[in-house]
Amino acid sequence: MPRGGSDTRAEIIRIGMRLFVEQGYDKTSLREIAEELGVTKAALYYHFRTKEDIVGEAMADYAARVQAIIDWLGTAADDPQRNEKFVDRLLELISSDGGTVLRFGQTNPTVMARDDFGGAHVGQLAAMITGLAGPEPGPEATTRATLAFGALMMGTLQPLGNLAIGAPSTPEERLSASRRVALELLAGLPPSKRCPAGPRVPDRAVRRSRSASAATRSGTWCRRAWT
Repeated sequence: MPRGGSDTRAEIIRIGMRLFVEQGYDKTSLREIAEELGVTKAALYYHFRTKEDIVGEAMADYAARVQAIIDWLGTAADDPQRNEKFVDRLLELISSDGGTVLRFGQTNPTVMARDDFGGAHVGQLAAMITGLAGPEPGPEATTRATLAFGALMMGTLQPLGNLAIGAPSTPEERLSASRRVALELLAGLPPSKRCPAGPRVPDRAVRRSRSASAATRSGTWCRRAWT
């Protein structure tokens, strides 16, 4: 069945990144990717001239999806539902092609160092943790947010080499366990001091205001909802 150009590019990226993880970036050729895809090398060249182009587009797509989560965190209400939505959005990402990108980073660290792929990922991770824990978080909040992210990574990605620990488990069981542990960690975060939609004003001022409901809708005030 013929495929459209965008479908073919996506399939090249999916197959290429999988082979880079399984065989190593340096040991995988464009010809192998083309053969796996079932097209000629010339046809693959139409979409990507180099392996680096494939990795670059995969990284850019992953970074854009992570940034969307970071942007959402900046505006999400600071309540328990936010944590659950965050965990599910991140799990959706790393359970799909985003997980392959993360595995690529594990198996090809030298490539990650090129063009600052790794540095960009670390910067986004820091922004995500800040979005969870709030600006200038204390040591416990930072640790909880970081460990929650780590729990999702460890529970979703396949263990490397001989690092599998404990009784055999299915991907579904690991996914469920990582989600539960991450939510338990995030539940202990103190209410954020940030007010994503506007400046904070005291609750009593809001109660005195005749336009409190309008202010709520417009996002001109916020208050700690967990206390």
